[in-house]
Amino acid sequence: MKNTLKGYIAGLLTAALLAGGAVFAANSVRIVIDNKELIPTDVNGNRVDPIIIDGTTYLPVRAVANAFGKAVYWDGPNSTVYLGDMDGALEYPTAYLTDMRNIGDYVGTLNGDMHKDNYGNYYTDGIASDAPATFETLLNGKYSRFKGTIYVSEYYSVDDAMSITIEADGYRIYTSPPMSKTSRPEYIDIDISGYNDFKIIFDGDYGGSGYRYEMQALCLGDAGFYQ
Repeated sequence: MKNTLKGYIAGLLTAALLAGGAVFAANSVRIVIDNKELIPTDVNGNRVDPIIIDGTTYLPVRAVANAFGKAVYWDGPNSTVYLGDMDGALEYPTAYLTDMRNIGDYVGTLNGDMHKDNYGNYYTDGIASDAPATFETLLNGKYSRFKGTIYVSEYYSVDDAMSITIEADGYRIYTSPPMSKTSRPEYIDIDISGYNDFKIIFDGDYGGSGYRYEMQALCLGDAGFYQ
């Protein structure tokens, strides 16, 4: 299987295709694995086709890794793609929370722009809500740890408290303390080995003004999944 996997990923256009970018082949290329056709998709379920450049076929890394049940990790600073097991600690998540498809309720997304907490610390790659909501995604047992920081937005200025509960396959695996305008950030590092259905549940109701509510809420930032 290892040699088969290496054969399928021999020519990888890593940076563009790992992210699942909208790159399509000029001529349609089919991928068949063990007599079953693979339709490559990104993390949002959108199709991403292989491309051919000067006679070399480049495959979307994430889609091929998913077909083999492998975690995929892009180490941008070192221009390295990891699939499956990797020795040593990962400095960056295998997948950021904001890369995952949410099949739960609508929550605010903290993606790209830096977001400040009530103690002046900055975060990105996370979610936020000022009312009961659930972020739910499927892990397929690929990850071992979930890490991030729960914090109160700098604009959170009322006494009402909220909290975050995390469930995996129906089990409650973490509950934060009640978080209000004076609460300090809570760093979390949770074992999620073997779990599939993963939920982040916002409890309580801040009752914000409705103006950019994701900026006036309880937040989970710098959040991601690790092998």
